[in-house]
Amino acid sequence: MKLFKYTFLCQSALAGLALFMFSCKKQIENSKTISKTKIETPPLLDEKILINYIQNADIIKPKIENGMPFNQLDYDRIIAYDFAGDEETYPNAIDKKGKFVPVILKQQFLTQRQADQILSALAKNSSYGERSAACFQPHLGLVFFKGIKKVNQISVCLSCNSSITETHIPARTYRVFNKGTDNEYSFTGFTLSGKKAIINLCKEINFHYGKSSI
Repeated sequence: MKLFKYTFLCQSALAGLALFMFSCKKQIENSKTISKTKIETPPLLDEKILINYIQNADIIKPKIENGMPFNQLDYDRIIAYDFAGDEETYPNAIDKKGKFVPVILKQQFLTQRQADQILSALAKNSSYGERSAACFQPHLGLVFFKGIKKVNQISVCLSCNSSITETHIPARTYRVFNKGTDNEYSFTGFTLSGKKAIINLCKEINFHYGKSSI
């Protein structure tokens, strides 16, 4: 009987040890997986890298065909920024003090063709007129530069279907309700064609919204 109890206790101890080792192995594997995930996250770009990049961006020019207000802006390059924006803290890629926000993941200057395509879309009435949600967490910023000086920027949030712009875009407010009354308002949300233009650009430059579908 004592031998049986001793054997039983040994077997139980071995089973417990095996379970413990298996559990430790799983925890190590999970830890490695989490570690790999963190490593694969794109690093945030610092101010120096962002400023130096502006100087090496492709030179482009405004075109009349791009529509209001882009045909009246004085710029010579446009850079797109993929950033983790937030309405309260980081609504734009560049803050009110003229500094880049510390949540920029990627940057890519636009070629003349890319600039013409997205600006023409953003200037069209057909790109706006739908509802938008109250939240605003943009992932796309388009910043217009003259040399290294910012002259305009647009931030886009497809999650809430909205945008903000420093220079008024007439097309954003073309669809007016209760016109001429105290309750006058516009739907400034993107239509399917507006969202498609944004998503196509982001696919081409491998930005966050390039993974979206409409």
